[in-house]
Parts: sequence; C-alpha cells; structure tokens
Amino acid sequence: MGFADRYIHALSASNLLDDAQHQQAEPLIAAALADLTGGSGSVFGSMLARAKLAGVPRQAFESGTHGLPALLRVWTEEVTKKGLSRGWLKIKHEWDIKAAHAMYAKIARVSLAHWLGGSCEVCNGTKINESRACTHCHGTGREPIQGGAIEREKVADMVSELEGMFQSHSARAGAKMRKAA
Repeated sequence: MGFADRYIHALSASNLLDDAQHQQAEPLIAAALADLTGGSGSVFGSMLARAKLAGVPRQAFESGTHGLPALLRVWTEEVTKKGLSRGWLKIKHEWDIKAAHAMYAKIARVSLAHWLGGSCEVCNGTKINESRACTHCHGTGREPIQGGAIEREKVADMVSELEGMFQSHSARAGAKMRKAA
C-alpha cells in the first residue's frame, strides 16, 4: 500500500494511536515532514494532498465547502507571486494593480478547481462518448479550460505547477514513510 492509499485511510481513521497495531498516524506524520523538507516550510503540500486524495469534487470547491478557502488563499498568494515574477501584466497605473490581483485570483480559482476535478463533464474522463472519441474534450478526458487564449495559457501553466507540487510532495512523503519502516 503506497502513500496515497495509506493517507486516505488515515484521513478517515477514528484512532490515531501510533503503536504496533495502529499505524494510521504514520502517513500524516510523513506528509507533515514532507512539507518541512519541501523548501517552503509551509503546509501547502499537505493541503494539496488532502484536497486531491480526499476526492473533493469541483462543484464543492467552487461553492467554497470542504474547508478549501484556506487552500485557495494560499494558492492565490502563490499565483500572485508567480504572476508578478513572470511579468504577466505590465503595471503602469494604480488601477492596473487591482486588475492584476483580480486576474491572479481568477487564475488561482480556476486552476485549482480544474486540477481538483478537471474530468470532462460529457464523457466523465473516459475519453469516449457514444462509442467515439469525445468531441467535447477532444479525447483527452479533461474538461477544456474556458476563457481567452492568454487566460487559458496561464491556467494551464498553474495546473501544471499544482501537479508538480503535488507529485513532489507525495514523493517526499513516500520517501519519509519508507525511511520510517
């Protein structure tokens, strides 16, 4: 059983004793240690793992349930830093700042929702609809990102960043669990 399976099991455990019979705390500890060794010292990796592995549906994310506002707030800060460092918008006037932050917030919201539940709504991620390749998602199994070309590009870039952060955190947590065993 890998990190993801054990982490999901630990999230629903009613007993977190850490002895020979009960080892549900081990994946939670590994996730926390992975956050500390990830370079940022934040709990962002654990937040991503909990949201992704606990199966938060896209609709629940967009409605603000499942305790995701904290994750969105942290992700919005990260997207803002990336947007500023990458020069997504040229800020020349004070009103440009408000527009830029509104754009960063939208990209953060859309990219996180897409990453958490981006399966095609027509084929449900199977890539096949009515015995043919799904024309809605063009056979990718992922819901197409909506918006203008620049917005789609930024959202896709941030979805890729999220997946990289998640995979990196999961690999570090898995390594911590192997060392503990």
